[in-house]
Amino acid sequence: MTMVGYKCRNCRYESITPAIFCPQCSKQQFEEVNVPDQGEVYSFTTIRVPPPEFASIAPYQVALVQLTEKLQVTAFIKEAVQIGDCVKLKEIKNKAFIFEPIFR
Repeated sequence: MTMVGYKCRNCRYESITPAIFCPQCSKQQFEEVNVPDQGEVYSFTTIRVPPPEFASIAPYQVALVQLTEKLQVTAFIKEAVQIGDCVKLKEIKNKAFIFEPIFR
C-alpha cells in the first residue's frame, strides 16, 4: 500500500497530513512525497479499557511509528509490539493508520 506525505518546499518539514501553513517556517508551499509503508515502533501504549466503540477489539496498541528520519505517524496495532519492532501498513480505515508487525 502506498502512503503519501507532504514536505515543505522551504524547510523540508515532513507531515503525513496536509497543512495550509508549515508549522516550522509558516510557508504555504508543500509537495507530495511517497512515504515508506514500513517503519519501527518508536513508542506505544496498550489500551486495555477502551472507549465503548472499541471494546470488542481490546486490548490493542496505539503506537508512534518512525517512518523516516523526520516523520512519525500514530498507528493502531492489534498485535502486541515492543519498542524497536518493525511494522508495516496494513490499511487506512476511517483515517486511522492500521499497522501490523513484520515477523522475521
